[in-house]
Amino acid sequence: MADDPALTGDEWTLASFTGAIHRGGVGLWAWSPERRLAQLDSLCRAFWGTTEPLVGIDTLFTKVNAEDRHGMMLDWTASATDPQPYSFDFRIGEGAEARWISARGVGGDAGRVGDWVQAIFLDITDRKRAEEAEHLLTAELAHRVSNMFTVARALTAIVAREAKSTPHFAEDLSRRFGVLHEATTLATRSHKLDQGNVRLRDLAERILAPYQHDANITVDVEDAAVTSSDRINDYAMIFHELATNSAKYGALSAGGRLTLTGRIDGDAVKLTWEEGAAPSGAAKAEGTGFGSRLLKQTIERSLRGSFQRIIDDGGLHFAMVVPVK
Repeated sequence: MADDPALTGDEWTLASFTGAIHRGGVGLWAWSPERRLAQLDSLCRAFWGTTEPLVGIDTLFTKVNAEDRHGMMLDWTASATDPQPYSFDFRIGEGAEARWISARGVGGDAGRVGDWVQAIFLDITDRKRAEEAEHLLTAELAHRVSNMFTVARALTAIVAREAKSTPHFAEDLSRRFGVLHEATTLATRSHKLDQGNVRLRDLAERILAPYQHDANITVDVEDAAVTSSDRINDYAMIFHELATNSAKYGALSAGGRLTLTGRIDGDAVKLTWEEGAAPSGAAKAEGTGFGSRLLKQTIERSLRGSFQRIIDDGGLHFAMVVPVK
């Protein structure tokens, strides 16, 4: 197979054609069902992380993401005999750095040249990540709408306990809903807030403002802990998710204790969110579901950090570490 030549001259040659499709993210490959070998051109070798042009397919299978491997092996094997056009997608590698590949061709004798079934690999990583982001955004919107109703009920109950009169109740509730609206807008919008860095303490205090009068809240985040404007949406979603869950299940639901601490440690920002046990009769958060997936997606993939979340009889213990950008 030709390897990455430049497209020159007025005539299409095999070499210039290969170079052109490589620039479009398309690699050429073939495999022999009888010998269980695969031929890979230079781009396909880059996809698979190998320098060998001839590789055993069982070796390639070990590089496929564990979640995709079984189905991908069945589709790959079927292409040897099924005379239909095929297209199957899979990931090479694990975690956030996995590459999405689409295998496409015609199976059976129609796709054979001698012993080899010929096809293409197409890099579809960008498209898959865009689809994943769109699905996450849609699910996040539904999740937040549901949460907003729950938080609205919680704030109404909090204000009702302290209200001295109907006008006082209406004024206090309206004020809290206004601050909550600001925090939610901040947490979900995709545009940059402003130029320069934003202190994480200011961001956290803004999001926690609707609960300040009814819970023992301490925000102890040092001034050096800041985020650039292109990452503020990620931190806002994290704080908002933690505050929402606390208002539903934890310290913020009935005047409990909450401490948010933030420090710079070398090249990392370390944040801890500690809150006391939920009040008697409150539902218990299990730490699963969309909210936990949102935290995982935001902290691990977007911010390239890590976190630990423990819920026990003492309350919620949440810690995250994110590299300083």
